[in-house]
Amino acid sequence: MNPIIFLSLGPGDPDLLTVKAVKTLKAADVIMVPATGSRSRAADIIREWCDKSRLTVYELPMLKDRQAVSAVYDRIYADCVSLYHKGRRVVVAVEGDVSIYASIHYVMDRLQAAGIPTEQSPGIPSFIAAAAEAGLSLVSQQQQLTILPGDADAKMLHQLLSSNHVVVVMKLSQCQEAVKEFLRRNPQTVCHYFENVDTPEAYHTTLHEEIISRHIPYFSLCVIYPA
Repeated sequence: MNPIIFLSLGPGDPDLLTVKAVKTLKAADVIMVPATGSRSRAADIIREWCDKSRLTVYELPMLKDRQAVSAVYDRIYADCVSLYHKGRRVVVAVEGDVSIYASIHYVMDRLQAAGIPTEQSPGIPSFIAAAAEAGLSLVSQQQQLTILPGDADAKMLHQLLSSNHVVVVMKLSQCQEAVKEFLRRNPQTVCHYFENVDTPEAYHTTLHEEIISRHIPYFSLCVIYPA
């Protein structure tokens, strides 16, 4: 029987898909993709390698109400189980990398608990692509890298940066006011802010006033360096 493949798509540029990812997409019978509102970024990334007839789109509500999101994941799980037993080759497409703050792991864990084999295919995380886009050395020498999942506060940032940590804040929209307040109080700090990495809507700045005044969308992150 074919394992359910959880396929990482990277940050948004189709050219950043791995060769293995393209082969997997071409061989799939069913490709499940997330959507928010009327758009599926995942479908946009993979459109060159799969026709719409093989796509199944699940709309994920962008809410803090995890119950609504869990209901969607329950449907994905049930469909995966059904398709697996029919012998179909199923791919669950995941933006970014499936191993880094990807809530779809809830589905993978349930499948494994039910005895259904899964496979995790790696991709390029958004903060790695962002560093490349800006020509950054993400960490060097004795620096340590800390990745925060949208729960940063000013005290936490100060403690980490004063201990020679480079801090990546993902899901930045969830803690934007705390990060903005930190930047107001620490104007000497170097902060690289990114939106929609490796997409036509990509945006990058290090200017504090622009970051502080900007409405920060869901697909955003920042890299903050110790002074």
